[in-house]
Amino acid sequence: MICYAFAVPFEGQELVNKLTEKETFSLGTLSCVTGKLGHRTVLVAFIGMGLTNAAVNTQVIFDHFRLKAFILAGFGGALVPQLKRGSVLISDNFTHEEVKQFVRLLPDFNFANFCSTDEVVATPERKAEYAEATQCQVVDMETAAVAEIVVGREKPFIAVRAISDELGDRLPAAALAAGFDAERNCATPAKLVLHCVTHPWDIKPFKNFIKGLPPVRANLTRFLIQLTSELPSSW
Repeated sequence: MICYAFAVPFEGQELVNKLTEKETFSLGTLSCVTGKLGHRTVLVAFIGMGLTNAAVNTQVIFDHFRLKAFILAGFGGALVPQLKRGSVLISDNFTHEEVKQFVRLLPDFNFANFCSTDEVVATPERKAEYAEATQCQVVDMETAAVAEIVVGREKPFIAVRAISDELGDRLPAAALAAGFDAERNCATPAKLVLHCVTHPWDIKPFKNFIKGLPPVRANLTRFLIQLTSELPSSW
């Protein structure tokens, strides 16, 4: 069985929609769906935002499932101007070397170095600081923590990110935080409405950011399906 892990349900919902014979359940704060993706039995898990949540729930996955491989997917921020919204990247510095031979001939992706942080990197200035400090091209909030556990289990690991925000973008970080509870891994619309009432200048940036996410997710889902077809049948 292959695990496809995402931080939040929105990132993985389109892949879940592609599954047949679905079964949905929870393990504590970890939400899971098992089903068939083509001929494969797969697990889709939503491990939560941030390094701590991701690490805890990845461990829970390994406590309950015997996996052949682990694919972490989701959105990431661009740290260099060459990466545009919707671009799909595989981590060159975290992905298992054995796995790279199976993906090199796939279309519509590039390799890049990823770095991970608990901070929502929301401004061009902060992104430039991360780029200089880490020499990475993509920033996310989970890969480093998940990779450490999966590699420790000696399982093949692939990290995939689709770019949700470009280097020059300013994210409405406060509105995003108000609209989502990272501990419960669910939307909080009432808090978001209250935030927008008291911070009306955040409404337009928030709407613009959210509006741009479905095409990014579509690119990510399309690539994951292509990727699945290239992986060893024994997985």
